Amino acid sequence: MNKKNSPLVVSFMGVDGSGKTTLARKLNKYFKGSMYLHLKPYILFKDRRTIVKDPHSENKSTTIFSLFRLFSWFMSYKIFFFVNKKKRIFIFDRYAHDVIIDPIRYKHNLPYNITNFLLNIFPKPDLWIYLKPPVKTLKSRKFELSEQELKSQIKKYSTFFRTKKNVLVLNTSNQYKILTNKILKKINYIIK
Repeated sequence: MNKKNSPLVVSFMGVDGSGKTTLARKLNKYFKGSMYLHLKPYILFKDRRTIVKDPHSENKSTTIFSLFRLFSWFMSYKIFFFVNKKKRIFIFDRYAHDVIIDPIRYKHNLPYNITNFLLNIFPKPDLWIYLKPPVKTLKSRKFELSEQELKSQIKKYSTFFRTKKNVLVLNTSNQYKILTNKILKKINYIIK
């Protein structure tokens, strides 16, 4: 997506407790004129999300509703990037592709192949930052997901990022200052 004079799109991805929000917010403070977003842009409505303590407790929605949700997300991304093309950098805490990793969280009910096909038409981040601390670290930070679910999602993320370009994999059991420096170095390389 990043062309000369176009905004840079950075997406932090990883399981609950991997440090996405902390690092995304730190990066947002570093860049003047940057914008922090969670998962997707909100065009018509403000972000009214609340903290979900058990993201896997609710049932999936219907196939039609899942399809409609993905379509509305796609339109949100396209309109948002078009309207905000003068911004310098967009920093996402999760991205639409997260629905492949954890469909239960989003009550998503489309088959994997269809979901993956549709996500391929979405705008792509210029830099994917995959946060991958050890399971022991994750368990000490958040308690929403079982150890089995954490391991399953880590495996799915690792498979997902095997085919992506511009991926920075970080072990977030390291100090945030070290991690931030690695991210800034990678962003500066992409910008140049």
